[in-house]
Amino acid sequence: MAQIINFDFYTTKSNEDEKYKKKLIRIRDEIEDYLLLSSSNEDDELAVALAAGRFATMQLTKLTGEDETRSFVNDCIETTIKNKNENIN
Repeated sequence: MAQIINFDFYTTKSNEDEKYKKKLIRIRDEIEDYLLLSSSNEDDELAVALAAGRFATMQLTKLTGEDETRSFVNDCIETTIKNKNENIN
């Protein structure tokens, strides 16, 4: 399904890092499954993507700041481009 975006776990310790990483992956996968289902049910991928993207960028900016949010979004874009290019080859 989705690629893991690297995240700086500077606020936790090593054993807690692993638990938190697993939590992030679980939540990401559950939310992505929900969004895919919503896209299908609404028959409108763009509307769901715009709503999810708006929510995500607004919350991330509030929680982590503008620079971290831009970096995260850019990593997501790079991952998408990389996956698209790998699927072409």
